[in-house]
Amino acid sequence: MNKTLLFLFSTVLLVGCKSETKTKEEKFWNWVSENKVELENFINSNHEDYTIYNQLTSEMKKYNSVLFPEMTLTEKNEVVLIITPDGMSEGILPTEKLYDSKPKLDNWIIKKFRQASDETKLNYDGIEYPSSDIKIIPRLDKEQGKVNIQVYIRNMNSDVKKHQALSFLYLDHILGEYNTITKVGYIDFYHLEMDKNVENGISILELRKLIEKEFKTTER
Repeated sequence: MNKTLLFLFSTVLLVGCKSETKTKEEKFWNWVSENKVELENFINSNHEDYTIYNQLTSEMKKYNSVLFPEMTLTEKNEVVLIITPDGMSEGILPTEKLYDSKPKLDNWIIKKFRQASDETKLNYDGIEYPSSDIKIIPRLDKEQGKVNIQVYIRNMNSDVKKHQALSFLYLDHILGEYNTITKVGYIDFYHLEMDKNVENGISILELRKLIEKEFKTTER
């Protein structure tokens, strides 16, 4: 083999090795970049075809099985992609790592964790009720740095599991998901009758303010 062929052969090997050493983060974000237009078309559509979104979910779960993508639009029609561990504590570090490796994508905003908001309207698998239907009795555990909560959900007996799932979403979106994972300890659920109230019960927003005050938390 002459020197020229040897050089070319070595170069091919180096290129091949380089392509094989892409990080898991690079592989995921490369896929997003390659499918950016299709993802934008999806989030701007009437959402009849979830194929590309399901593929995005699959790619994120290849990266880490507990992570999940959420997509929405801002008022300026910017695409928002939220990387969420779906309330799982073991997903915190993978979420941070994937977020820290994010590329710059035109007209996209990439966030980690479901962000806190003062109020929001959510539904889960056909179940819909306002966050005002949730009342909470908090119990501070300063030794553990957490707050244990009793969650009272109005009319929960109609579909217990779905009502509880929706309440978790409200906690994530009003407390902020990182606060829910790291600062909320034990959670006990109770049915609240339509015409009853919870003495000393507080709202989720008031719970967030309590957590911020007691534990000096900041949004991630």
